[in-house]
Amino acid sequence: MIDHLRAIAIFHEVVESGSFRAAAKALKLSPSVVSHHVSQLEQRLGTALLYRSTRKISLTENGAVLFEAGQKIMAAATSGIGSIQHQTDLPSGRLRVAVSGNLFERPPFSDHLTDFAKHYPAVKLSLSFSDQRVDLIGSDFDVALRTGWLENSQYKARKMVDLEHALVASKAYLFGKPLPKTIDDLSEMDWIGFRQFPINKQLTNTKGEMPRINPEVSIEVDGVVAMCQMAKSGLGLAAVPKVVIQDDLDRGDLIALNPNWPLKPISLYAVWPNNVSKESLTLLFVRFLADRMASGKD
Repeated sequence: MIDHLRAIAIFHEVVESGSFRAAAKALKLSPSVVSHHVSQLEQRLGTALLYRSTRKISLTENGAVLFEAGQKIMAAATSGIGSIQHQTDLPSGRLRVAVSGNLFERPPFSDHLTDFAKHYPAVKLSLSFSDQRVDLIGSDFDVALRTGWLENSQYKARKMVDLEHALVASKAYLFGKPLPKTIDDLSEMDWIGFRQFPINKQLTNTKGEMPRINPEVSIEVDGVVAMCQMAKSGLGLAAVPKVVIQDDLDRGDLIALNPNWPLKPISLYAVWPNNVSKESLTLLFVRFLADRMASGKD
């Protein structure tokens, strides 16, 4: 059957092209090979399919029947291949992403996720919103979006954007206290700690020096939203991404402090296993988000 189909395809091309030589050129075969396949087909069927002359070819009655059947075969094959190629051209499959909950549950970062989903509707996104850092090895996640300072690891990473951080407290906590201006002033105050980012790693001066500070942490949490709520409740100072608390600053629920040891930005990274192929959904997702953020849509 395979030999028959190959010969029918060659026969179909001969008729379509109008000559053995033209068919051979289109198929990237020699004219003798093309002629051989058509002759073998005629022998197997026990009938002539073509009338041959030095100038042209024409179909016999049986040749016309086979050519019509060949057209249906070629159309079906072309349609099937086209459908598969169309599916291949449109990225599809499941993509499992661990994202920093405090950022990606709100605009503008949540917009990037929805835009990706709209742009690639055949990709089934599975999103996990959490401030907890996940280990990609042994997990179900393909890529993680995390904030902080990267440690040496077996993962690959791409920095997406630097996040401006602010040192904030509520009016209730600051009432009756002088605003902190020096590193010593900060050391005397209560702190709401974030388990992943010790405060002494976030403070820096204009020379890039980090202070030797061990502030009193009155309460420690592992979620940025919880930090913000506790800071607004008057429990102490908190260092949080400015984009998360901008509305609180605008309303006056939180006050930004400006000591001479400001907070250095914390970067947002995409992290993925190092064995991911260049054409994977993982890197498609990373490139999409990186382009969005680089274009100022962050």
